Formats: sequence, C-alpha cells, structure tokens
Amino acid sequence: MSEKHPPEECCEPMFDGGLYVFLMRLTEPQLVKVGALGVFEFDEGWYLYTGRAKRSLAKRVERHWSLKQKLRWHIDHLATAPTSEPVGAIVIPNSAGISECYLNQMIGQMFAGQVPAPGFGASDCREGCPAHLFFSRAPVSLLAMAQVHSQAAILMPQAGIWEPPLHKL
Repeated sequence: MSEKHPPEECCEPMFDGGLYVFLMRLTEPQLVKVGALGVFEFDEGWYLYTGRAKRSLAKRVERHWSLKQKLRWHIDHLATAPTSEPVGAIVIPNSAGISECYLNQMIGQMFAGQVPAPGFGASDCREGCPAHLFFSRAPVSLLAMAQVHSQAAILMPQAGIWEPPLHKL
C-alpha cells in the first residue's frame, strides 16, 4: 500500500524577505577593522547580529558564512575574521510584522547582550539601537534564539531551514 505525500515544496517554509539573527563564534580574540567604524577588539565568544533582507533572505544569511565574499556590510568584516565560525541563524518572514530594531532589542534582552562595537550594523537604525551586534561569553543556542518569535525558523550552514515545533513557554 503506497502512501501519498504532498509535493515537497509545500513542506519547505517560504522566506522571500524578512529578518534574521546571525549567530557566530570567535574561537580566539580578534582585532578587526570594520569599515569606516574603525578597528575593534572582539573577544572570544558568541556574536548575534540582527539584519534584514528585502528579498532572498536565506541567500543573505548564507552569504554571511561564506568566506569568499566582498566586504559590503559591517558583519562581513567580522564573519570573515580568521577565528570566526558561523553557527547558524534564525529567520523571520516579513509577514511577522516586526521591525529589525524590535527584533534586535528583544535579542539583546534575551541574552543580556553586551555591545562590543557601538554603531555596528546600525547605520540606518531609526529606533536608537546602540548597535545591531551583541556579544555573549556564554554559549548561545539557536533553539533559544528561535523563541523570540512564533514564526522564527532556524537556518544552519549546509542544512537548510528547520522550523522548531511551536509551543508555549
């Protein structure tokens, strides 16, 4: 008896544009020049960068863990540092109706984030964020990050998008 399966594309979440929080780890302290912002010393630990993509959300995040890239955004300078390791990201579709700054502020509160580089990723910020990059010495879990919004999904290098089961805390 054969089972009927829905077409594969219906099971994949569709994210054209939206928000993301990219998680990376530095395995050693690193001195990094971040464009016009200047040079910063980034400690060993976990970094959470909030961004948005008007379209091709997954491709934007995947770009951040590619070593072969033109340095365009602040995060590119840190993501290509020799001691950086991409962990993954959470992605939230535009339909969630939240702003990049709101997401950034929620992430900062959830992880008691320290701001390692004032202004990092916040050159177009309209809500007064000190930066769109937070630092944590303690390990950060993608699953814990995904709790920030019910429409959040997890994107990992080489693995694609995974939607965590929704449940009430």
